[in-house]
Amino acid sequence: MLLLLATPAWSKSESDQDDIARQYEQAKAYYQDLVTHDKGKDRNSWLTSVTAFRSIYKAAPDHQVAPKSLFMLGKIFQTMFSQSGKAHDLDQAISAYEELSSRYPGNTLADDAFFILGDIFRSDKKDPGKAARAYAKIIAIYPEGDMAAAAQERLLQVKHAATTPSPLPAKEEIREKCIIPQAVDEPQQKDLAGEKTGMATVLPIHHWSNKRYTRLVVETTGPVTFKHQTLTGNEASPRRIYIDLHNCRLSPESIKTIPIEDGLLRRVRNAQFDPQTVRVVLDTQTNISNYKVFTLADPFRVVIDVMSNDAPPEKAKEPDDKRKATTRGKKVSPANKAQSPTLARQLELGIKRIVIDPGHGGKDPGTCSPSGLKEKDIVLDVALRVAKIIREKLGCEVILTRDRDVFIPLEERTAIANAKEADLFLSIHVNAAPNHDAHGIETYVLDLASNKDAMRLAAMENATSAKQISDLQAILLDLMQNSKINESLKLAGLVQDKMVSGLNQKFSDVSNLGVKKAPFVVLIGAQMPAILTEIAFLSNPEEEKRLRNEAYLAEVANHISGGVAQYVESMRLVANYRHPISR
Repeated sequence: MLLLLATPAWSKSESDQDDIARQYEQAKAYYQDLVTHDKGKDRNSWLTSVTAFRSIYKAAPDHQVAPKSLFMLGKIFQTMFSQSGKAHDLDQAISAYEELSSRYPGNTLADDAFFILGDIFRSDKKDPGKAARAYAKIIAIYPEGDMAAAAQERLLQVKHAATTPSPLPAKEEIREKCIIPQAVDEPQQKDLAGEKTGMATVLPIHHWSNKRYTRLVVETTGPVTFKHQTLTGNEASPRRIYIDLHNCRLSPESIKTIPIEDGLLRRVRNAQFDPQTVRVVLDTQTNISNYKVFTLADPFRVVIDVMSNDAPPEKAKEPDDKRKATTRGKKVSPANKAQSPTLARQLELGIKRIVIDPGHGGKDPGTCSPSGLKEKDIVLDVALRVAKIIREKLGCEVILTRDRDVFIPLEERTAIANAKEADLFLSIHVNAAPNHDAHGIETYVLDLASNKDAMRLAAMENATSAKQISDLQAILLDLMQNSKINESLKLAGLVQDKMVSGLNQKFSDVSNLGVKKAPFVVLIGAQMPAILTEIAFLSNPEEEKRLRNEAYLAEVANHISGGVAQYVESMRLVANYRHPISR
């Protein structure tokens, strides 16, 4: 019979620590006895076990067995729920796992607790939203943990279940909303600022990083005002950046301290600074050259890009057998600690890694034709073909932001490329216009919009309004300082010319609309040459027919790959010229 029923006294002496450890082992042995013998059917026996582990945790919250005791409490209450079916038992299990993950985020059991919470919300509570958030926390906070891969699979299963056809009105197809091309002076959507009353809620923070770059996204339930500032640090207290979000409250699901430890940021902290303000603090680990802050709408997000001014160390060449990977629609681990590429590195090492971004996906179908053809499906088909050709013919590693029908936020796509230290970023889209006679191919780089049509297209692809594009242009000059504009223009020109000249050999009247500039969110913050190409107009009846033609899609993929190949070869030639090979 287990004797530990009272809360023992606790001090930090070695003997007391040993005593707590012994009590934990006794409690664990009693639990094992319940599991393996018939007495496990007796509820009172389980309650005795609960008392034992709870007493240990309360007596010694700083002892190494405290998080283990919480984990055991969760397991016990789950077992009790399976026997009793009482909702109270399940709620007690949830409470134990949540306390473990919030109080001991650095413990090895924290990601296990999140995973079990996800399974409880998914299977027992029938709450896929909370389940997805639990799995996503593992991916965001513990990318190198032993639960990350399993959490990724579970998250995909939850998303797949949400998109599986069913008689329920909440299924994915009903939530899809095709983008309708509109003139630049027409609002595509309501300006949400000021529509919502009351306080907004700050949701859990997402981040992607390497040693010289970190992107954080703070999402709120409505538009908010904010201010940001840096605090000069010293050796004892490094430089900090903070963002105050006004008229906000912190979500109870938010993790107050997010360990990053990527060499650039130590951690991110968020708290209710006062009744009306949520403060987000970025604690740095190294010298910061700059940081940029901008907002995105629907849903409202504050995006913070932080860059280091430390010179990146040389990167060792990876073996060929490691150059075939995709993210498969997954979040990229913040633990991908490679450095952002520079022109010097491209010249020295050539183009080794390319990120291909099939636009839209999941609940965002992009533009659609009257017959139901969707942009998201066309560009995924083309992107998969391009990836295959580049891998086989160029020997480059290719990473896809998605390789299936899943939704990836715009700001995450660029973050994937940066965190993965890509050498090139290529986003593939299909065009649409109010004028159904519009046709042809055009390719874009990030810059201020060059004309009204570019403004319209940027608003459409950004899923925002022309007014918000104008607001974005106002801050884009500052955001553009680190963009690879000249290199991007060269890549865009080669891809554009190759597509137009190649397709005109087999198809008639493929118009060259040229290389243009526009403020595409998906290109903002890219630390490498980055382009967005529009391969045809789905709003044009003749080009819609071509987009249904396998031969046309194959040719598009061939010529996009051809343009990339020309750019890769040009970089190799320059590298050989500057660093001739000794013979």
